[in-house]
Amino acid sequence: MTRTFVTLAVLTLAAGYADAVAFFGLGVFTANMTGNTVLLGGAFAQALLPQLHFSVAVAPLIVSLVCFLFGALLSAVLLRRETRRPPWRTIAVVFTMALLLVAAAAIFRIGGGAQLVPCVALLSTVMGLQSVVAVRAGIPGVSTTYVTGTLVTAMIDFFGDVEDPHRREQGRPNALTWVLYLLGALLGAAALAILGERSLWPVAVAVALLLPVV
Repeated sequence: MTRTFVTLAVLTLAAGYADAVAFFGLGVFTANMTGNTVLLGGAFAQALLPQLHFSVAVAPLIVSLVCFLFGALLSAVLLRRETRRPPWRTIAVVFTMALLLVAAAAIFRIGGGAQLVPCVALLSTVMGLQSVVAVRAGIPGVSTTYVTGTLVTAMIDFFGDVEDPHRREQGRPNALTWVLYLLGALLGAAALAILGERSLWPVAVAVALLLPVV
C-alpha cells in the first residue's frame, strides 16, 4: 500500500506541475482535458461569432486531446490484466513516461514557437499514460488528472454516509490528491518563473525516480 500511495503522490504532483508549465508556458492544458474542452468550445464559438473578444488556438487543443486519449488507450491496452509483482508492464509504461518527459524538457529548453505542438503532444501523451496507471492503482475515486471527480468522491465519502466511518477513511486519499495537484501546480508555476525554459526537467527527474517504487 505504501508503494501505491507514493506512486499516486508523485504522479499527482507531476500532473499538476506539468499542467501549470504547459498552461502558463504554452497556453494549453496537458492533463486537464475538462479545461481543454472548455477552451475548444470557446474557440468554436469565436469562429462562429467574431464579436467575441478572445482568441484561442485550436490546433494545440486538438493535439492535446488526441495525444491524451492515445496515451490513455495505449496504457489501458498494455496494462490489461496485469496483477503480478513486479509489474513489469507498468514499470515499462512509467519508463516510457520518463523518456517522453525528457524529450519534452529538451524541446522546451530550445524555446521558440516551434516548441508548442511537440511539447503539448509529448506532455499530453504522458498524462494519458499516467492517468491509467493511477486508476489501476486501485484507490476508489482517485485520479491524478481528473481532480473534479476526486473532489466529488471525497465529499461523498466524508458526508454522504456519515454512519460508516470507513467511508471517511476512504475520503482522505481523495482529498489529499487534490491538495497534491494544487501543490504540483504551484511548484510548476514557480519553476516556470524561476527556471524558465528548463522548468520541465524537475518533473522528468521525479518520474524517473519513481521507477524503483512502482
